[in-house]
Amino acid sequence: MVESQKHLAHRLLGTVLKLLHTAILRCLFFLEPLLLLLQPIQLVLMAPGKGKRIKSPRASLPSLPLSVFSLVMEFAVSDYDQPLLPRARSPPGKYLRDVALVSKSWLHSVQQLTTQYNRETMAIRLKLGGKEEIKNIQQKVALGGAAVRDLRVFIGKEEKYSFGTPDYTLLSTETERVNVDWDSMLMEMPGLRRLDLGLVPLESKHLPKLVRAAGKHCLQLEILVLPRKAKQKKTVKGKKIEVVMKELYAAMGWFLKGGRGVLKQLTVPTRDEAKPHRSGTEFLENVAKFCPSIEYLDGSESAFDGCEGVRCEDKWMVSLETWEKFNRACTSLREFHWAPVPFADPFFRVFGEYPKPQLENLSITANLLWSWKEYLQSCGDETAAAIKDCYGKRAKHIAAVFSGCPELTNLTVGIDLQDYTDSPTRHFKIDAFGDEFWGAVAAHCPLLERFAIRNCANFEVLSVSPIRTFTDAALLSLADLEYLYSIETNAAVMCTGNGFFEYMHRVLAANTCYEDWRLLELSLGGQENGFFGVPRFYTVVIDLLRRLAEISEEDFGAAASSQKLDVYLSNPYHTKVSQQWSAVYMREQLRPLMNRVKEVHPSLSLNASVLNRSRDSFTKMDMFSLSWHPRNADRDMFYNSVDDTDYGAFSDPSDHMPPGMQNLFNELLGYNSQGGDSESDSDEDGDGGYIDEINQRDNFWGL
Repeated sequence: MVESQKHLAHRLLGTVLKLLHTAILRCLFFLEPLLLLLQPIQLVLMAPGKGKRIKSPRASLPSLPLSVFSLVMEFAVSDYDQPLLPRARSPPGKYLRDVALVSKSWLHSVQQLTTQYNRETMAIRLKLGGKEEIKNIQQKVALGGAAVRDLRVFIGKEEKYSFGTPDYTLLSTETERVNVDWDSMLMEMPGLRRLDLGLVPLESKHLPKLVRAAGKHCLQLEILVLPRKAKQKKTVKGKKIEVVMKELYAAMGWFLKGGRGVLKQLTVPTRDEAKPHRSGTEFLENVAKFCPSIEYLDGSESAFDGCEGVRCEDKWMVSLETWEKFNRACTSLREFHWAPVPFADPFFRVFGEYPKPQLENLSITANLLWSWKEYLQSCGDETAAAIKDCYGKRAKHIAAVFSGCPELTNLTVGIDLQDYTDSPTRHFKIDAFGDEFWGAVAAHCPLLERFAIRNCANFEVLSVSPIRTFTDAALLSLADLEYLYSIETNAAVMCTGNGFFEYMHRVLAANTCYEDWRLLELSLGGQENGFFGVPRFYTVVIDLLRRLAEISEEDFGAAASSQKLDVYLSNPYHTKVSQQWSAVYMREQLRPLMNRVKEVHPSLSLNASVLNRSRDSFTKMDMFSLSWHPRNADRDMFYNSVDDTDYGAFSDPSDHMPPGMQNLFNELLGYNSQGGDSESDSDEDGDGGYIDEINQRDNFWGL
């Protein structure tokens, strides 16, 4: 009963906030009348000693206290953000320029916000190490240090091709020669809450001094950002990194004694990589001890190799005991990325056993830079025995994490589909993200708003490995989540046309209307007759159209619903169908059904994106979409594009055969000259004996 009341309260609050947000956005330049409606229309005060009623001055947005005005702007203006965490604030001017044009009084309020930002934010740049440069820094700190809440330190030189937005800086001989009294500078900033050292070289002598000074004098600090290593392939080790970590752990103890409590955000992308087990254990145990209220432990996000999220240099090679200590203590997490954590069932179980009621964003991936051989040699006998048959590609119960995520709103699964196909040793099994996984999401995460399975490959994926366990059951379980408005997956799934129809019908019947739109964007896997047949995508589209043609628009409910559906189904295969088969498919199935559905559902926009269309024939249909959104009402039913890419073996050879041979070839591939379906009993993962051989090579235990 309590849970249902809680969910109802969340739903009502979300609806109210959504309506208010929409109203403010639409009335941005006429906000004063809106505020008058939201506030009491008139405050009437009694004049002392007289029976006269005195009307108060009319309330207006610029007359609000600056702190309240800032909150209104944060709510109404896109990308304007005042909180210091989890991301660095940007100058408010570029977001509030239009607001400032409303009137002089609004301009004055915006100028006050800008002045406040400049007063609270300070950037220190030590590039040349000259006496004059250091003197200017000292004067700057002496004059404005007391008001600073957000300090950003830049030391050294930028990488040659950083283009003004570096992720790290390089060591400079000039800056390393000079001595700077960081202790006295940070003493001038007792109210500092955010210290960003991300652009201080990791090997710099100034880094440990800055950390030590912050621990002594900035006891209200909530956010500490340390730098990543400059070269991702280089192993960081030795005395310099040990000194940095020693000072960090000492400072964390001081922060615990500060007036505001403890750190809420700690970004440590790099530790001693020569001793990963010891450094990882020390790090997590110190976080558990000194930072029990940590909300963002996001160093791994700065340690990704490139822009992808599946290769992470940060690895927590810790024992199950250390992992349990961390989860028991740190239950205030708001965001978490699994990349640095061992991809093993016992670790998933422990994460779920300790609920994290504030966790809203979760990213799950298997780190492709992880070495199980190295880990199993250092994690201890007890942990090694616990994960013996359930780590890496043997992990089956990833879904155990969701029992600890009751407030989850955003879920991302990262997969490198190219590497998954070609890697001699897989780090996970793609079928682990199937019906059981998504059923657990639906059962434990009632507030989920969006999920995505992202393809993190750097190159085009030429061979498709579908999630064969992601079927209609997973899709229908997600239909019961009333707040879920976005489903996207780059990995191919095995849903059917009937499944898509039932999902849409169930969603429309619920009509939760948390958002005014709902997105379903899926890639469809499977081929008739194994690897070389027609993609199952073509059959799924026809089945979906048939179901839609059998029900009226009124009974289906999509047009009347205030929540508009957008459905995008994509074909991930490069296989090109024959001209003969495509002409029959277009003429006898696709076009007649699309016309029929359009007659039955006049407010529905249908679109088939085809390649190299010539009259009725085409070489491939790569996308099929349905949309009840008014903005798509005028779309053409067919979109044709020219594709001159030659994939060699992926091209359909039947186009170059004599008619008799062509019919035989089409029958073997499951094309069916009448455009019908072809049954296939294959439910293999597409691995075959090759993967059995891989499993033997990757079996550390010799099993």
